[in-house]
Amino acid sequence: MKIVVATIGSRGDVQPYINLCLGLQKAGHDVRLATNPTLCGLVESYGLTCIPIGPPVDMGIEGARLLEESFNNMWISMLRVMRLGTRLVEEAYPDVLAAIAGADLVVTSDTGSGVAEAESLGLPWISVTLQPARVPKEALDVNALQRLIWGIFGRMMVLPVNRSRKRLGAPLVTDITEMLSSRCVLLPVSQAVAPPDPLWPDTVNQTGYWFAPPQSEWSPPPDFQAFLAAGEKPIAVTLGVMGSSGKRAPEAAAIVLDAVQASGVRAVVQGFNEVLGGMDLPETVYHAGPMPHDWLFDQVSAIIHHGGFGTTAAALRSGVPSIVIPHVIDQFYWGQQVFELGVGPEPITRGKLTAAGLGRAITRAMNDEGVRSRAAGLGAAIRAEGDGVERAVALIEKLNH
Repeated sequence: MKIVVATIGSRGDVQPYINLCLGLQKAGHDVRLATNPTLCGLVESYGLTCIPIGPPVDMGIEGARLLEESFNNMWISMLRVMRLGTRLVEEAYPDVLAAIAGADLVVTSDTGSGVAEAESLGLPWISVTLQPARVPKEALDVNALQRLIWGIFGRMMVLPVNRSRKRLGAPLVTDITEMLSSRCVLLPVSQAVAPPDPLWPDTVNQTGYWFAPPQSEWSPPPDFQAFLAAGEKPIAVTLGVMGSSGKRAPEAAAIVLDAVQASGVRAVVQGFNEVLGGMDLPETVYHAGPMPHDWLFDQVSAIIHHGGFGTTAAALRSGVPSIVIPHVIDQFYWGQQVFELGVGPEPITRGKLTAAGLGRAITRAMNDEGVRSRAAGLGAAIRAEGDGVERAVALIEKLNH
């Protein structure tokens, strides 16, 4: 089959689709990934064909801007991310339309890129969502107040989508869930992390996580290997694009360093390049560049992260506790999920982050045997589930046979 996978976002948003494309390509399909021009180098580094769509957008800068505009407010950040997403999808529309021409199947993402285009050309399409909370339910299991709140919020969310669809000549939708396929929705999340909901429709297929295959040619820098060998396992600090959070980056970096030193732990810190690049760091802190998380997280005793989808998945699989500092949108959901699973302390929203509070969270993650035991058990369960990509490929082939 000729398959086009369309997604727009940061590296964390795009990486799961890279992993899916690798599985589809391995199975013999002609697969293309249509995404931000700024990420085509990453896509092509995996031996995949990338089709650039829309203008080049630095999602690190955009993430920092959104953080400044909606600091610590989940609802405001969600609306602003939705507006940004619909704008990028609309700007990419002509490129996506050209990219999917002649495709046997279009795979769309949470941004909705590819939906209106596939509908316009009459092409079959299926959806992927990285957010269990976005999956529609066949019956409401919430009280009247919750229905009212979510109804109002749902209408607010759908407004920018409909404005965009109207300009593109696509049918309007009454609910954001209508942007998901009625044929098949793939949910690449472990059932041990988000158990299937009996109210989900039969079209939802929970495959388990889509992890990247090991990068056999990659090896860690010698100085980092020496750092690891010099003492106890460090904790990892990795906040994705949130690690370059505009004017607040120096403040966040100082909080992290103070908490690490007060807790008496060693740490490997990713991000904050403009802040930490020229700083004389203590010998207990290693400032790292990009590293495969599947390898890095196996070397550490706990992980401080922002709750992005891919980072959360890799952290949970590693079997060590997570400390989540959510900044925007679904990061709040994953931070709460980590806490409810008992594999990390309560999330600390970025607006309430202090060195003292983060230090307490580090101490609990390092010393609470219940948290550590549950994290190890969950990691083992995720690793035992097998390859979610293989299951997704089999479902796609069965559906389009």
